[in-house]
Formats: sequence, structure tokens, C-alpha cells
Amino acid sequence: KRLVLTAANFSERHLHRTFPNNHIEVIPSEPAVWGAGNRVFQIRTGNYTLETVVDYDNTWDVLSLSEAGQRFFLGIRAEIERDPNVTHAIITYQGIIPDMKDLAEKENVCLVTVFNDTRKFESTLKEADVVWIVGTPYWAQGVIWRRSQILFGNDEIPLSYKKEDESGVYSDERVQSVYKQNVVNYLTEIIGYARLKLGDNRKVVLISSFSLPGITDKPETLLFDWEDFEVAGSLDKLPEVIAIREQFEAERANLTAESSRAEVERVLGCSSRQANRILKKFRGGKPLRVPFREQILSHLSDGEKKTAALVAAIDGHPKAVNNELTRLVEAGEIVKVRRGVYALP
Repeated sequence: KRLVLTAANFSERHLHRTFPNNHIEVIPSEPAVWGAGNRVFQIRTGNYTLETVVDYDNTWDVLSLSEAGQRFFLGIRAEIERDPNVTHAIITYQGIIPDMKDLAEKENVCLVTVFNDTRKFESTLKEADVVWIVGTPYWAQGVIWRRSQILFGNDEIPLSYKKEDESGVYSDERVQSVYKQNVVNYLTEIIGYARLKLGDNRKVVLISSFSLPGITDKPETLLFDWEDFEVAGSLDKLPEVIAIREQFEAERANLTAESSRAEVERVLGCSSRQANRILKKFRGGKPLRVPFREQILSHLSDGEKKTAALVAAIDGHPKAVNNELTRLVEAGEIVKVRRGVYALP
């Protein structure tokens, strides 16, 4: 006997755990063809969980947007107001919705809703020319617990449900795989509501870096940093800015000891003096002092660290290190877990 399952998204690993000791053949479906001019812009710098978009570190009685959240919605507001003939929809967290009342009342905004209500508004989403998905969906701990138990509950090593609040990452990779599959399935479903296969010149802006098979890897999907959008000033000009940034990143990766000083200056946008120092490093001279940013990201790569530990480990003045920590938090490259404790997004 044979069992045929048809599903848009299903982890092959989970399928083998559900039907152990059975012969399983997975046949991927053909990638969907999108309409002319349809694009997905996906941020590449973080998943932006609820804890990073909403400010939980204040002492106020009401929730407010974090600095990253404020930057996102200032840009979204400007894009909505730029052209009243373009219809927008916003999908985000419940804690943000009260701050979006004035946006929801604009004539060219057809929907402002939360992740778990999206299925109720499938027909409304079809009206949107631009769909903004701000953040990564989340589920109650009980949902993740039950699904993890079904798949991995009989393992010899017990499951751990420890989770980093800021990043939303579970320490147990088995539980993380369940959470990730839920995220991938749900985000794929939301993007499906945008009708990229049917309409033309539609856009989805996804502020979550979870890789979505059949979407993230399509040539019509462009990966961007929020700074790219701020430089571009509009979604229409964003592809051009992304192309310029990617070109300079590729040129930077190709710099060698044979590169000219003028080429180093042009690619890195640095002074002649700094270009000479970089070339000296390439050519075997005394290496440059590692920038604070690289040192901080390196120390945080294996887990969260307290400010005192970072200051002690980094070569530089403590005040300068603290200033760099503040700058990296504002840029979204690191997150403040709690007072005096930092981690990667």
C-alpha cells in the first residue's frame, strides 16, 4: 500500500520521523511563476522577533516600538504617503496594532492586522499592491511542545525548550526545527495570499530573514538591509540601490595585495592613509587593529555577553567600546537582551 501526501511545505526530516522504517520518496513541486514586475524584498539582517520590534526595557505602563521598530514604521509610513494610488497591507504583532490606528484609516491602506488573523482576510490581501510583513510569527509554547513531542518525544536525549527571547532561537535544534517549519509554512502561506502568481507589479516586503524555499531563492526576490531602503527612499528605487551595494561588496571581496591605492579608496570609501594601511596588511605588513565592530561580533558569536566581559576582552578604551555597542544596537546588528547584556540577533 502507498500513501500520497500533497503539501506545499513539509520538512523531509519530520516526514521520516512521522513514518519511521518506511520507504519515502519526496517529489518537489515546480516553482511558481510570478506575474510581470512582481517582487519580494526580504531583509537579510535578522528575524526581528516581537522582543526586538517592541521595547520591553522601558518602565512605562504601555508598550512602545523599539528603535528598530520605529525605523521600520517611519519608512513604511513614508512609502504609504508617497503615492496614494498604491494600496498597502500591514501584517505584524498584536502589541504594535494600537500604534497603527492612523495608518489603518488611510484610504490606500486596505488592512492592518496581526499574524494569527491573516487567514480571515485572504480576500482583502488580494487588493493590496504592497504587503508589509513586519517580524516573524510566533506560537504559544504549548504548540511547539506538542509538535516536538510527536516527532522527537521518544528520543533517548530529552528535549530542551530553552529559548533566547531576543532571537527566538531554541537551544535544542530539534525543537528549533519544529519552530522553523511552522514559520516557513506560515510566511509562505501569507505570501501566497498576495497573488504573486496572478497579478502584476505586486510587492511583498518581508522583515524576517527566515529562508523560505521557493521564495527566498527565486531571482525575483531581492535581499536587502533596511539601510538600503532608507538610501533608496522608495520601493521603486530599492532594486537599484541593492545592485549598487552588492557590486561594492563583490569588489571589496576581490581586493588583493595587487590592488591599487586608488581602487581601495574607491571601493571602501576610505582615505588615502587608510587605504595604504589596508594594502600594507594585504602585503604582509603589520596587521591593522581589528575594528571594534568585528571584535564585538566575534565575541558574541558563541552567546550573549555582559558589557564588562566585552570591555575586558576588546582592545580599546571602555568608553569607545560602550559607544560602539550602542551604535550596533541602533543599527540592528546586535540586540540588548537586558540591561548590560548583549547578543547577536
